[in-house]
Amino acid sequence: MKSPGEESVPFSAVFGLPAEVGLRRAAVALDLSPTTAYRRARRGDFPCPVRRPGRRYVVRLPDLMRALGIQDVRVRYDDVEAGARFAGGEADD
Repeated sequence: MKSPGEESVPFSAVFGLPAEVGLRRAAVALDLSPTTAYRRARRGDFPCPVRRPGRRYVVRLPDLMRALGIQDVRVRYDDVEAGARFAGGEADD
């Protein structure tokens, strides 16, 4: 059985990042102009998978992070708490 401190969560969840972002935000992250981003999404060659629920384009955050070379690692809750204490200037016992 795991203790509460051994439970882990994806890094993106620690910071409350959204599950998906709009194409414009993804374009900014990938250093693409909006025009280029929409053109590439329509052609099917955007740097990461794009979904189209209704009329707008969206990109799943894990796919965008992967395209940017950012690994969404799992972190332990106790490590997050220790980091917050350290950032707040508390000494670690």
